[in-house]
Amino acid sequence: MKIYSPWAFTESEKEKAQVNRKIYDELKEKYRVYRHDLKISLRDGEDCNFSDYDVVIGRRPGYLHSVYKIHKNEPQLSELELALLCDLGNLCFGYSMQGEGICVNED
Repeated sequence: MKIYSPWAFTESEKEKAQVNRKIYDELKEKYRVYRHDLKISLRDGEDCNFSDYDVVIGRRPGYLHSVYKIHKNEPQLSELELALLCDLGNLCFGYSMQGEGICVNED
């Protein structure tokens, strides 16, 4: 299955949203994911025990976007799969890379 980014205001947008959500649900079922919503720089053993998770994500909210830092990616997920995890299965407005961070566009 293909992950759609961005998909808002496109043909078949409802179907694209459903596909993204299905892939997100499958990733969440397969991997243990920790995502901190208000802190981008996470410390192992302080914010969470990295060893308890397959994927560890920190977040810094901004105006119309959020920047995410991937602290751990044990299963070697793709950039697109990680972006989908960051945006909780959405990606309606897309994302871009900012250095080592994933910048997800939000409304």
